Order: sequence, then structure tokens, then C-alpha cells
Amino acid sequence: MDGFMLDDKGDVVIETDERTNKSDIVMVSDNDLIEQTVRQVLRTNLGEWWLNEDEGIDFYVILTKNPNFDEIQNTINLGLLQVDDSFVISEFNCKLEKDRKLTINFTATNGNGDEISVTL
Repeated sequence: MDGFMLDDKGDVVIETDERTNKSDIVMVSDNDLIEQTVRQVLRTNLGEWWLNEDEGIDFYVILTKNPNFDEIQNTINLGLLQVDDSFVISEFNCKLEKDRKLTINFTATNGNGDEISVTL
């Protein structure tokens, strides 16, 4: 399956061939598409998207003064299961910086053996 490649802001990536001056939408597939889909779900606040109010995660679990890392992992897991209900998190790490910036890293594998690594 293929999908449109999205940049870090969620916009469709378009490349222009300098020789022909022809523009095309860049496509993504396989593991890259799975990882991109996971990122989009995890960047969507639960209830935010009016076409599917069940898509996304509860941002309030993450955007709090004293985050609970176990709750964050559970929330990330719920987002993963929206993409593929066979995902299992094999590695998970949260790091809270002094400036209150939270970095989340995880690796997950689905039932087909597709492994993704995501940093948020």
C-alpha cells in the first residue's frame, strides 16, 4: 500500500524535477508508511479530527507539569493500537529536560514483524 509522504508539519511533500520542471507528490510505502501513520495518530489530540473523533491520543496525559511515564506509555500504546492492533512496544523511554521539554522514544513491532522506531 502507498500513501502521500508528509513532512514534519503534516503537509504533503511535492518534488520538482529540475530538468523537466514537472512536480509530483512523493509517495511512501511499507515501514515508512506505517511509521508515518503512527506519527500522525500520535500528533492528533483525541477528538480533534471531526471525521473520526476516536482517532488520536489524550494530550493531557503528556502535557502536564509532572508527567507519569507509565501513563504516557499506556497512551502511546493506545495510539499504536489504532494503527495496528498487533503492535507491541519493545523499548520505551521518556526524558524530561530541565526546560520542561519531554522527549519520548519508543520501538514497537507489529504482528507482521514490521518494526518502527519513533521519537516525539
